[in-house]
Amino acid sequence: MTARLLAPHVPSDDQDEEELRSKNHSSTILNFSLTGDGIANAGRFLTGGDAEVAIWERLWQRYSDYPDWFLYDLLQAPHHCSWHSLSYDSWSEAGEDAEVSEVARAALSQTRRGARIIASCNPIKDDDKDPPCIRAKREYEEIAEVAGGSFLCIGERPNEKSPETTEFEIGQHGPRLKSKAMKAAAIVGAGSVGSQPLAHGS
Repeated sequence: MTARLLAPHVPSDDQDEEELRSKNHSSTILNFSLTGDGIANAGRFLTGGDAEVAIWERLWQRYSDYPDWFLYDLLQAPHHCSWHSLSYDSWSEAGEDAEVSEVARAALSQTRRGARIIASCNPIKDDDKDPPCIRAKREYEEIAEVAGGSFLCIGERPNEKSPETTEFEIGQHGPRLKSKAMKAAAIVGAGSVGSQPLAHGS
């Protein structure tokens, strides 16, 4: 396994840069390259913590010539599927008039074929709450659909009343969602990525 650190950068003397970080949740953003069945780079996992829209915009403006740095099979939707990772507008105030940042969206759209986007949050409702946000979910569903993949909310699997751990096994052809039969038959090792819903969005 190897990882590329996309953010945060080393402290800067640029006051505007430092202000941007402090106001926009400049979380650690990492892209992991995972080995599966002895095949290097069989799976890619992008995680961005609570990084908000301005951070994703800045990263894409700087590194759009290197889209491979953002490429993923699995994306952990930033900030528990928050709208603020995709937009400057308030979802609760603007509703459907809220505008997505196409630059930030581009950074989060560098999918491999069959990519899955995973929201580690409570069930996502069609309301004005954020996070998790129904509009963010729709954006991620569109991104995943273009890649021939899917969007998963951990708090809804297999159902909202009894969510269970979601695990992926990294094989030579990339990540594969582990079934109950697979979990029972194998000891979970370093070749799997697992998640449980976090408390955000209750």
